[in-house]
Amino acid sequence: MNAPVYMARFVVCLVSLGFASVQDFSTREVSNWVWVVSVPICLFLDGLDLYLGNTSLSTLLASLGVSFLVGICLFYLGFFGGADAKALLLIAAAFPSYVYIPGLLLARVLFLPLVFVFFTATVLSALYPLSILLMNLSDLRSGRHLLEGLEVRHWFGKLVLYATVRKVSLEKLHKSLKYLPAEKVVLQDGKAVRRPVYFVGAEADVDELLKELEAHGELFSEGILASPTIPMVVFLTVGFVSANVVAVLSFV
Repeated sequence: MNAPVYMARFVVCLVSLGFASVQDFSTREVSNWVWVVSVPICLFLDGLDLYLGNTSLSTLLASLGVSFLVGICLFYLGFFGGADAKALLLIAAAFPSYVYIPGLLLARVLFLPLVFVFFTATVLSALYPLSILLMNLSDLRSGRHLLEGLEVRHWFGKLVLYATVRKVSLEKLHKSLKYLPAEKVVLQDGKAVRRPVYFVGAEADVDELLKELEAHGELFSEGILASPTIPMVVFLTVGFVSANVVAVLSFV
């Protein structure tokens, strides 16, 4: 692998992901210009690597293909936002194959760097529910009951909610995309009743959901259940750095 070309791709991707991570963590929105600029640059550098014979077309196409399929599937299933899928595509373009280092077990177990990055990001994001659970248990010890006003009979349902939602005000839901509504109102015997929602897609229409809830604002005077959105770009960035750290040190 050509060291200057690799380092150029690494720097472009790292700067872009770093900027996107700040935006994702702060607002859960990332400017499309991040991807419009960075992806073509990395693809151009990939073309240069192909011309120099330092990588293969099949490997590049496999990396891009896997990123597209994983990103589009998770997006339509509601697990990924648009920025998450685009970040995955950028990583695939910037890092299509491992830098050859004798004895590197990583390349044998996870055949594409993208797979390692995605695996690392998924493991890190799985820690997010643990932090939510600890905060909710702390609130419970202080006398603040997360599920007050809702009927959740099964213990597993309660556990899922304690690990995935927080209680916030309707005003806070309006001001930030860091939370998605995790409740709905249904009519039962002519009476409006609160019901939990266990999964809200990353691209859900928050404004429409809030309109329905605000029609019954009196039910949420003590707050509403909301699902914290995960800054997945941040975790993908950590995975990208982890996958590249050995290679970068080998070139220094």
